[in-house]
Amino acid sequence: MTYKQIEASRELRLWIGQVIVPVICVTAAVLSNPKIRQAALAKTESIKEELRRNKIKMVK
Repeated sequence: MTYKQIEASRELRLWIGQVIVPVICVTAAVLSNPKIRQAALAKTESIKEELRRNKIKMVK
């Protein structure tokens, strides 16, 4: 293994440990609460609708 490959694997390991795993844990904790899950779904739908409306406005 070259030094560059070792550094790339170290950086990947750090990203997984410090970013990806905590995001997955927080998401699982948030989505386990039914009230928060409903609020998140409603917000997601409103964002999707806003994007659809803006896309139509830009095309016209």
